[in-house]
Formats: sequence, C-alpha cells, structure tokens
Amino acid sequence: MQSAEVNRTAIGVVRKPHGIKGGLKVTLYSIDLEMLQNLEQLFVNTGDEWKQLTLRNSQGYDDFAILSFKEIHDRTQAEAFRDQEIYTVREDLPELNDDEFYIDDLIDCEVVNEKNECLGKVEEILSPAAHDIIVVKSGNEEILIPLVNDWIVDIDLEARKIQVNSAEEI
Repeated sequence: MQSAEVNRTAIGVVRKPHGIKGGLKVTLYSIDLEMLQNLEQLFVNTGDEWKQLTLRNSQGYDDFAILSFKEIHDRTQAEAFRDQEIYTVREDLPELNDDEFYIDDLIDCEVVNEKNECLGKVEEILSPAAHDIIVVKSGNEEILIPLVNDWIVDIDLEARKIQVNSAEEI
C-alpha cells in the first residue's frame, strides 16, 4: 500500500478514538514505540490527499498504542481517522536484516502452497491481536492465513512469493 508519488509504507492502523482529547488507539505493524518516536513524517491518506501528522505523545500497551497528534484536538476529529492506516516515508524506517521485513512488504506477493500451486495474492494484512493474518485473494475468494511459522514456509520478497503449508500439513 505504497503511494505512487512518494515511497510511503503503512506502519499501523487506527482502531478507534481514545478519550476526549483526540487520542487514537492504534495497532502498530512491524515497528515499536521507540521506532515510532524517531519518525519525523507520519501521514494518513484521506482519499483526496495525504495529511501529514505530528506525533505529540505515545503510550504502548500489549497489542496496541495510544497516539496523540498535534493536528487532532478532540474526539470528533479523531473519529474521522477510524480504520485509517498511518504511513511514514520508507527511507525514515530503519534498515532490516535479511530475514526481516515490514508487513507492508507482503502486499501483492503471490502465495503458493507446498505443491507450488498459486492460491492468490496478498491483498491486506489483518492484525486482530495474537498474530497477524494475511488475506489472500483469488478472484472472489479470500483465504485467511496466520502469519506464523507453522503456516508460513518461506517468504521471498525479491521473487514476491510466499510459500505456505496447507491445513493438512500442519
């Protein structure tokens, strides 16, 4: 989900407003609060334009963070950001080791089973709580696959391919 004009990468998704002063309850993707606090440029795509946000305060919890931004002053303004992804400029993110990736890197990867049969492409990543889930779409069908070692055999970002085990193999 990167924009065409600037290489932006999704780093989290707003779940809902938090409190009366415009806080946002956010599920962070492949980053932690320390990395987030070092990011200078954060954005939300409003559909018409990219709106830049300035982080004012952040608090971390087990599976979510509460973020406050200088541009959001009350719960009514915060409500407009519900279910929106928060982005940063890719170059602002730290370099990763060869075996690491950002969740956003998986979008549009082809997913194949152990017989190398195509199951579809990754359309989105869900972060419900315990672990991330890749949503694989093929035509009108969707397959949900947990992003855990029992299910994921290999992720080859250069080839844009993810190999998974079938349910029978687990």
